[in-house]
Amino acid sequence: MKKNLTSAMAMVILIAAAMATPVFAQHSGPMKVTVPFNFVVENDHLKAGDYTIERIANGRLRIRSNDGSASTTFLAVATQRTAAPEKAHFIFNHYGTEYFLAKIWTPGQETGWEVLQGKLEMELAKKKTTPVETATVMGH
Repeated sequence: MKKNLTSAMAMVILIAAAMATPVFAQHSGPMKVTVPFNFVVENDHLKAGDYTIERIANGRLRIRSNDGSASTTFLAVATQRTAAPEKAHFIFNHYGTEYFLAKIWTPGQETGWEVLQGKLEMELAKKKTTPVETATVMGH
């Protein structure tokens, strides 16, 4: 009986894990965006230009410039919204002269990614500096 209970518990855990897989995992294709300003992703400074963002695994995403001059991998956590955008949306926090990639909304999904803050953005947050504005850039 103990063996059956253990097997049943293992099955429940597997089913729960499968159900917990986020809906945005269905969109595994790369997203393309043209960013018209220099920006920061976690601790990496990137120049304005054309980029491709793709999901790697376990909350890790990769952004790389289409000309091959820059690439970085970063952490992001799942986030939810009430309506699914038709195109990818990239939200940047703007502090002074710095832009920080903050959120990525996946096309056709109500879920997306919230990018973890890097050292510079955390320092600005500690100073209780709020973003002057946010900038939204549409994917293509």
